[in-house]
Amino acid sequence: MKRAKVYKEYFADATFMSRHLLDGGPDPEHEQYKIMILSHSLEKGLSYRNARVFGRSKAEDLMARLEKSSPETRTSSAFSIGVEVLRSWTDFIKSRENDVQAASIRGRLDALIEVATPSDRGFRGGVATATQLDSSSWKELPFEDFVRGRHSTRRFTDLPVSDDDLQLCIELAMRSPSACNRQMVGLRVFDDPKSKELLYRTLHGTGGVDFDTCRLAVVTFDTRSLDFYGERNQGYLNAGLFAMTLVYALQWKGIGSCLLQFGNTFAEERALAEGLSLQPGERIAVGIAFGVPEPDGVVPASIRRDISEVFSVR
Repeated sequence: MKRAKVYKEYFADATFMSRHLLDGGPDPEHEQYKIMILSHSLEKGLSYRNARVFGRSKAEDLMARLEKSSPETRTSSAFSIGVEVLRSWTDFIKSRENDVQAASIRGRLDALIEVATPSDRGFRGGVATATQLDSSSWKELPFEDFVRGRHSTRRFTDLPVSDDDLQLCIELAMRSPSACNRQMVGLRVFDDPKSKELLYRTLHGTGGVDFDTCRLAVVTFDTRSLDFYGERNQGYLNAGLFAMTLVYALQWKGIGSCLLQFGNTFAEERALAEGLSLQPGERIAVGIAFGVPEPDGVVPASIRRDISEVFSVR
């Protein structure tokens, strides 16, 4: 009976997700999420080491979505972010070659802004220079500055991350909330070239990551810890809490990191789990690249939405 309820609830989850999936639906929220995904994809490309001319089709898609966007979207943070990222992208293209398509997009962008000027929220999309601090400097910052200073890092030096620092960060991450204190989450770090290559090819978002100098890992959870259908997503929640605390702990020790999305099929996950010799009940929640960051590295600006768009009291 318990297992039948698990099947029933997962089927309901699948039905719900299929109904609301981001596939170009009519809601303004669909528009805005698609704009932000495209914007961040261009930002990541701009942050790559030795970035080459790229992204024409994505820039064209983003421009078209901005032009066709609803009135609600034109007053949103997503619209402003999209405009600023396209500004940065066209500046990047023009600095490297005389690109007719980029010039056309820039002209259309300027015309769009004249009609629908986004509110001035201080958006400066594209990329930013992240000044790296050593661990002693991070410790002196007020908490709000420490949190605001976090960013995803894809550029790493060849300096090693000490095992002592890593184990301290894991110990701190283990202080994250855990359902009934079951502590179901694990961190699996892979330094051997074969496992790293397998992870690099399988995880999403590895583009631009300094493969040779970073360390690669996955955050997992043990399905054997889950008890009933209501806990079907509990492992992912616990893994997310652990991963975020780990990222902050790494930052506190002057170690850069980038969480890498695991959005693969079940078959791909099982093949990866077998290749990495994970336990039979272990599931992968998210990947992570980490290492000593490059000083003054270029990172995606990743501007956040306005607080009014994510906060409400009812």
